[in-house]
Amino acid sequence: MTKLEQHLQEVHDELLSALEKFPNPSNTPHEAFAVIQEEIDEIWEEIKRGDLPRARAEATQAAAMLVRLLVELDIEPTHNVHSN
Repeated sequence: MTKLEQHLQEVHDELLSALEKFPNPSNTPHEAFAVIQEEIDEIWEEIKRGDLPRARAEATQAAAMLVRLLVELDIEPTHNVHSN
C-alpha cells in the first residue's frame, strides 16, 4: 500500500467512524463548514505545539469532514444563494 493509499484509507475509516457516531447530515452547509473550521483550528494548535503526529490525526479528521461535506452538497438541491 502506498502512502497515498494509506492516507486515503485512514480518511475513509475516519469518515465511517464519524458517520456511525453522527449519522444525521449537517443542518446546513454553514454548520458543516463550522465543523471543518474547528478541525482546521485543531490542526494549527497541534502544529504550534510541535505535535506533528497529532496534527496529522487532526488533518485526517478534517479531510473526512470535507469528504462528508462533498457528499452532503451532492444530495442538496442545486441552487446558488447569490444568483439573481
